Amino acid sequence: MKKVIGIFFIVIGALLAFIMKPGPAGKTSWMFTYGIWPLIIVAAILLITGMSLYNRNR
Repeated sequence: MKKVIGIFFIVIGALLAFIMKPGPAGKTSWMFTYGIWPLIIVAAILLITGMSLYNRNR
């Protein structure tokens, strides 16, 4: 179960990082209300947490 949660966090973090790369569009402009740094921090936290959960329960 923890392995699945880790994979889920990795996927969400990667998607957030992918959304940050092209920048704000019409549909994703609400994510950039406070700038790009909160989104970078959330993506990094999700990726690090997901990788640690996945590697611990491999």
